[in-house]
Amino acid sequence: MINPEFGDYVRIEHKRYFTENESYNYKVIGRFKSNTYVDVPVQCPEKEYIHEEVIEVVFCICCGVDETEVNRFRLEDVKRGIEVNEN
Repeated sequence: MINPEFGDYVRIEHKRYFTENESYNYKVIGRFKSNTYVDVPVQCPEKEYIHEEVIEVVFCICCGVDETEVNRFRLEDVKRGIEVNEN
């Protein structure tokens, strides 16, 4: 399991129908424990669900798609992301 901190990039898998799933880069803006998070692979539309157990989650924004919406994902569902050139 990776240990992302504020400003790190992670990749999160999104569900695609009739083709292979895709992964998108997200920027981590926080971590804490919660029982509310988006299930991975992410379905469209993204929706946070309340789960029974409280676990480590990361707050993320999707780079280049919608940088105004913050989502929570289980820490164990994210993979190390690639660095994004912001110039």
